[in-house]
Amino acid sequence: MKSVTAPARENQPTAPDPRSRRGIGLGQPYGVPLRLHPSFLLLGVVVAVFMDPVLHRELPGRSDLAVHAVSALIALGLLASVALHECGHAVVARVLGMRVEGVHLWGLGGSTALAGDPPTPRAQYLVSIAGPLVNLLLGGLGAALWLGAAVGTIPYELGLRLAAVNALLAVYNLLPGLPLDGGQLVRAAVWSLTGDKITGLRAAGYGGFVAAAATAALAVAEASDSGDYGMFTMLVAVFIAMQAQQALRGATIARRLPTVIAGRLARPAYVATEDLPLAEALRRASAQGRSAVVFGPSDSPVGVLSETLLAQVPDGRRPWVPLSSVLCPARPLDAALAGEDLLQELRADGVREHVVMNGPRLVGVLQMTDVASALTHRAAARTSG
Repeated sequence: MKSVTAPARENQPTAPDPRSRRGIGLGQPYGVPLRLHPSFLLLGVVVAVFMDPVLHRELPGRSDLAVHAVSALIALGLLASVALHECGHAVVARVLGMRVEGVHLWGLGGSTALAGDPPTPRAQYLVSIAGPLVNLLLGGLGAALWLGAAVGTIPYELGLRLAAVNALLAVYNLLPGLPLDGGQLVRAAVWSLTGDKITGLRAAGYGGFVAAAATAALAVAEASDSGDYGMFTMLVAVFIAMQAQQALRGATIARRLPTVIAGRLARPAYVATEDLPLAEALRRASAQGRSAVVFGPSDSPVGVLSETLLAQVPDGRRPWVPLSSVLCPARPLDAALAGEDLLQELRADGVREHVVMNGPRLVGVLQMTDVASALTHRAAARTSG
């Protein structure tokens, strides 16, 4: 079982986590969109099935219907505990003034997507610790029910199982590695000590591999003992390792982000007219190694040659087709835009090609693939002329 408190997007030109848009909408408690994937309900069914034989032993003489009902209540209690855990993250984030894009419940637990990084280590700490604290509170309520009931009764079993489930959720989520809450606490601590949140992210990412290894060891022990939960636990271990790797990749990208500057990445371009035959526009582009950009009457770019539209025009028709037929809308970007400011502009624009300007001077054309390549070091940044 796992829980994630993470930004909805890393510092890279991508959309928010698509999981946040899947599943069944459950409303917006406290203004936070809550979505449930069917696999979350399947998790409850699996827990109920595993609890049935245990409760038959612990509640002798009870009817099958009564045992099934108690198993279902324990499964619902687990699902509710996970949901309240995530809501704890979301509520604290909202109280601290952060925007929460949504809470998503799915087969391996839940995730809380923030619109960006918490602004301070303290905020990171408070948001991250909220989920486990909710589980400790719920576990305390379950323990009170358990200790106040007679052995062998239904309230005794309900209280015991709910206390155990919430204790497990709290302790496990405090393992010191991403994507678990304990990893976020490590991130906050290292960020506070070093003043560098990227160093904190890297430390928490490496901690995630430690948490994954511990989870895998637990999975092997479970498989050799009973085999009941070993496969599920191993899936959790694999998922944690994958998320830890993604966190380290995000840290690497964040380090490179300040060096990503629109003017440096822009491909050279030349000014063309809308009525220029497409074949001639392509000939000039090939000869000069530049993309074609069309300016309007106000001396601002209105269109740039679209590779997608160009592919739809057969070679034989290109001498007779005007450049205007393969233009995509252009919105100018300042050549000095860099880092997160540049990514915000690209996200808002929503197109693949962008015209980069230095005041009134055309610098070139920037493509999303160029930015992605610069962030991942798959290509060197270009220096525009």
